[in-house]
Amino acid sequence: MTHPDAEDDLDFTAVPAKPAPPPTPEKVASARKEASTGSPQLAKTGFYVAMARHAGGKVTPRNGERYSIFIVEDDKDLSNLVGEVLAKAGFLTHFARNRAEINAAFNKPPLPDIVLLDVSLPDADGFQILERIRANQKISKLPVIMMTGKSEVTDVARGLALGADGYVTKPFKISGLVSAVNTVLGLS
Repeated sequence: MTHPDAEDDLDFTAVPAKPAPPPTPEKVASARKEASTGSPQLAKTGFYVAMARHAGGKVTPRNGERYSIFIVEDDKDLSNLVGEVLAKAGFLTHFARNRAEINAAFNKPPLPDIVLLDVSLPDADGFQILERIRANQKISKLPVIMMTGKSEVTDVARGLALGADGYVTKPFKISGLVSAVNTVLGLS
C-alpha cells in the first residue's frame, strides 16, 4: 500500500516556474504590527522573544504516536543541540542543512508535523523555502517556525507575512523554542 504522503514528489532544488504571489497589504500590515511588538522586549532582554501562534486545535501526529520535527539548520552544532533538547522533550527529529537535503526529506514519507526553518542556508533562502511550502497544496498547512539570526522587525514581518506560524531569533533560549513548538502544535 502506498503511503498517503507519497502521492507526488516535492522539488525544492529547482527554481519555481513562477514566483508565489506577494502577501496582501493587509497581511503585511498585520505581520509588521505583530513583529514590532517584540522589539521592546529585544532591547530589554538581549534576545528576541519567541513568537508563535496556532489558529486551531491540537495538531495530531502524522505517525499517530510522536510528533516529528524537521530541523533545517546549517550550523551542525546548533542543529545537534536543538535536536537533542527536542528529543528529550519527546519529539522525533530529522535534519537538513541544504536544499538537496530538504528536498530528500520532503519526498520521504511520512512528512514532518512541524518545520524549524533557518533563513540563511548555504544554498537556499529560508523565506523562499517558506514561500514554496505555502504554495504547494500538499504541504501548505504544514506548521513552520522560522529559527534565524535575522531579528530586524522587517525580517520578522516578512516571515509572518509569508505564513510562518512562529519566529524565533538567535540567540534564543531553548525553553523559548520548545514553548514555540508546543504553542504551534497546540500542546500548550
